[in-house]
Amino acid sequence: MIYESLIFEKKATSIAKITLNKPDTGNTLDLQLAKELYAASLDAASDKNIKALILSANGKLFCGGGNLKFLLSKKEEVKKTLLEMTMYFHGAISRMARMSAPVIVGVNGTAGGGGFSLAITGDIIYAVKDAKFTLAYTNAGLSPDGSSTYYLPRIVGIKRAKELMLTNRLFSAEEAHDMGLIDLVVNSNEELNEALNTQAEVFSKGPINAYKSVKKLLNESFHNSLETQMEMESVHISKNAESKDGIEGLTAFSEKRKPNFNE
Repeated sequence: MIYESLIFEKKATSIAKITLNKPDTGNTLDLQLAKELYAASLDAASDKNIKALILSANGKLFCGGGNLKFLLSKKEEVKKTLLEMTMYFHGAISRMARMSAPVIVGVNGTAGGGGFSLAITGDIIYAVKDAKFTLAYTNAGLSPDGSSTYYLPRIVGIKRAKELMLTNRLFSAEEAHDMGLIDLVVNSNEELNEALNTQAEVFSKGPINAYKSVKKLLNESFHNSLETQMEMESVHISKNAESKDGIEGLTAFSEKRKPNFNE
């Protein structure tokens, strides 16, 4: 696929990177960007060689949410347009959540509305100190999408999620970190890119099936009973133990050396 609204690249053979690339419009979401985001996430999720996916953006904003000018241009069929947009947007989020490789999000600037929703879907999330966050939806008479009503209450609790979604207040990267929304705050975009690449390199040398199990177990943990969840843990740990990576990990631990999961 030819990408016009984002850059999709595979670094080396085991790291993929999606960069939102519509800085003139604040990387706001329209139908084209939603389609391209889905296509890129599907490509990354379908490639068995990928062990880490980086998601970031060019420009001053990470993503300003939905492109309201685009939606207004479709006001005669806005319901149909949004159903199509969210089909691709939500499909991309689902692919990234279900893929084996960890997803590392780099928030280079303001993340609002759908951009906020997209940002918090990462398995690991870094942000520059000047980044701002806001839900923004109800300011435009809209309700949230992009999985934020799923992830946000699970991360910060239902009471805080209501407060953020109803007030739409702007808050800083430091406050987002204090809430547990993001994992690291850095000083500049240069430091952000360095941190993203460093963590991706670490993941690229790691046990991909164990990463897959962690993501799957945590995704299902809120829906299962204690006994069901523990049974799933038993299935995953036993399966991983007999795998090539599991044998290597156990052997390396016993031999007091660093495991090599890439052989």
